[in-house]
Amino acid sequence: MFFQAISKKQIERDTKKDLYEQLQFVVVTLLNRELPSHYAANHILYTANLRLEELKELASYHRKRINLYSSIGQFHKEAYDLAIKNTNQLQLLIDSYITLHIDTDRERINHRLSFKDDEVIALYNELIDFKKAKVQQEMQELFWKAYKQDLMPLLAELR
Repeated sequence: MFFQAISKKQIERDTKKDLYEQLQFVVVTLLNRELPSHYAANHILYTANLRLEELKELASYHRKRINLYSSIGQFHKEAYDLAIKNTNQLQLLIDSYITLHIDTDRERINHRLSFKDDEVIALYNELIDFKKAKVQQEMQELFWKAYKQDLMPLLAELR
């Protein structure tokens, strides 16, 4: 009974979060998932920038080896496209993380998010439900890929 009271209070607290806090939670969770090697919250931007540089170097490596007349050259083209996509997504996550940690912009961001409130709430609830569920490893990767596809256009509108 005591645990039920705590979980009910936690659920009430979670539902009272505004759109800013919900999106902030989503971005922080996704960034933590993308960067499992960071050690503490204050190092997350440092680790993210290191990962961003690695992705840029990887894209440069594959770009130099693109040759559309050979199979291996086409592989490098696909790898380059994927590296650029991952770079852009990580950069958008970093920018959103920074934006969502500036409390002076909270009202402005809440106003902008009010036009997309159903999407923010749906993504937030989906993440909460996913964390509670037990999902196979293969399905987790598919979930995160689909989740990022839904989240990225929303984050792009915050810029």
